[in-house]
Amino acid sequence: KKIFSKKYQKKKKISTSNMNLASLYHRASAVQRRDSKQIFQEYIKVMKWRSDGHDTLIDIGSGSGNVLMEYIYPLLPPTFNTVLSTDISARMVEFARHNYGAIRRVQFEVLDIACAELPQQFCNRFDHVTSFYCLHWVQNQKRALQNIHQLLRVSGGDCLLVFLANNPIYDVYLELAKSQKWRDYMQDVQEFISPLHHSSDPGAEFSKLLEETGFVDFTVEIRNEIYVYDGTQNVKDNVKAICPFLERMSAALQEDFLDDIIQCVANMNLREADINTKDFKFIAPYKLVVVYARKPNEFLSSMFEETERAAKRLI
Repeated sequence: KKIFSKKYQKKKKISTSNMNLASLYHRASAVQRRDSKQIFQEYIKVMKWRSDGHDTLIDIGSGSGNVLMEYIYPLLPPTFNTVLSTDISARMVEFARHNYGAIRRVQFEVLDIACAELPQQFCNRFDHVTSFYCLHWVQNQKRALQNIHQLLRVSGGDCLLVFLANNPIYDVYLELAKSQKWRDYMQDVQEFISPLHHSSDPGAEFSKLLEETGFVDFTVEIRNEIYVYDGTQNVKDNVKAICPFLERMSAALQEDFLDDIIQCVANMNLREADINTKDFKFIAPYKLVVVYARKPNEFLSSMFEETERAAKRLI
């Protein structure tokens, strides 16, 4: 049974420019693939799978779809009902649908997880919510959590959320945004910095949001990770795939901007010579937030609260 009507499944013609941008992200997301694969393999044993095997799962911020379809989908119960791949970017959704649309029981939709009002067709429909490398893009993380809570069934469900607390690229953006050369292109730089980048205790800060939005039995882990990028061009390709400022510049300025990013990274002592390639290795230390949380069964919660109130009246 399909969750969504055919009007939401209509295939769109894909523009070449959109395909190129999504394809670049698809190829340059090695760190996202590494971390997401490892963490899902850890938490698949913790997640509460349905006894009948008919699970429904929605993935938030699927991007090009490679993490969801290559690392999550193959590990799902064989009798699962539906997987919904979503992203705020229509071009990413088009790319994912084009590449993975023939796979059974998988659907693709545009969704902004921080929207003011969640579209009705998404509400209370899912047993599981996953999200890998998305929520650091969301400034209003409380609203995102409220929407994630609403995505899960009234009878309960769980979520696995993985996103950046901090990363050197944010410091690079903030540094370049101060320069006269680039500040006109980066006036909104704060909108693209993780809300937890400057937090002294990101775990406690996010735990408070989970509690305020009604999640229970949650764990919030802050992992210190390192990723090594081999070669200058590798770094540039990864920046091209995710940098929101490049599309505001001409092609010539883009190359200049990427060169300045490389220089900024060097100034931060995050680069070392690679004698084998006569190029450089770039060391990126970052903090990753790994969240597992459950939405309680609202029917049982209501019954328990009513029983408590009745007991107090008898005292």
